[in-house]
Amino acid sequence: MVKLEVVRAKNATLVKTQPLVAVFIGGTSGIAEYTARTLAATHADTGKGLRLYIVGRNAGSAEKIIADCTRECPKGQFRYVQATDLALLEDVDRVSAEIIRLEKEELAGRENLKIDLLFMSQALLLFGPRKASSLPAHVVSIYAAGKEDKLFLNDLSLRDPNHYSFANARSHVVYMKTCFMETMVERYPGQLSFVHLFPGLVITQAFGNPTLPTWFKAIWTVAAPFARLMATAPSEAGERVLSLASARYPAQEGKKITAKGEDAARSDDNTEIALGTNGRRGGGAYAVGIDGETLSIQKAYSKYKEEDLAATFWDHTMKVFDTIESGNVFTG
Repeated sequence: MVKLEVVRAKNATLVKTQPLVAVFIGGTSGIAEYTARTLAATHADTGKGLRLYIVGRNAGSAEKIIADCTRECPKGQFRYVQATDLALLEDVDRVSAEIIRLEKEELAGRENLKIDLLFMSQALLLFGPRKASSLPAHVVSIYAAGKEDKLFLNDLSLRDPNHYSFANARSHVVYMKTCFMETMVERYPGQLSFVHLFPGLVITQAFGNPTLPTWFKAIWTVAAPFARLMATAPSEAGERVLSLASARYPAQEGKKITAKGEDAARSDDNTEIALGTNGRRGGGAYAVGIDGETLSIQKAYSKYKEEDLAATFWDHTMKVFDTIESGNVFTG
């Protein structure tokens, strides 16, 4: 496990590197909220500049978070962008356009538009770059890294009722997410760093969601006291998630260092560079746990050596987007 004092040192270094533009999707609650609060508190009066966008559905919660962050970081700029349903591409496009509009308005042509940090934790419980920037864009996706299991290549959308289940849906998303990240890293070397996080147990507001099924509420009522003993505290979760944008998880450069080759590569702050999902240090795409350590996932993909998973998933995803954008319903 990466020690908490190391995590805090990396976060302090991050805010002093350059002015940051950060976007938190699903930032009105849960892990993204904790991370946004950590970024504001870490920046405080010592960082080089911070503009932070909170994207979510709960305007009241966003107002409170922004008020608290402003007190912690009076020099920062904090903005709320209302989301309706980010499961719809139409809403994703609308939110993206609004952030672009606000950035253009803020910069007034002085600089190229950029986002330095993107944290994505929007979720539904399925129970039924600037040229002058020295920092590549960091994308942290909070979901289920390392949970690859069954994969139905002839039924990627799990249309067959015998294929669909919570576990299988999660497995398909994880496979697709890993391959999508690796494809983006290859297409934009040195410009993007992707981290897929499995956060383990962090007790957020989601556990009190009134829409959860009755059976879950009953189990949680009994299990909650014991679960709290094993859970990661919200404040620590925020610190650890923010550190995933540090130099330990760099964008992929031309030089690739294998895990078994020379001594482990070191980042600029003299910490070990993480292993990428491709098995190489500094691979640009990373699967990690809440402790900051990378997960070994290569075995899950080795059985598909003869399949070009990255191309298969990319083509499938682009076909989905094209179908929806044309106003049709995707049935593949």
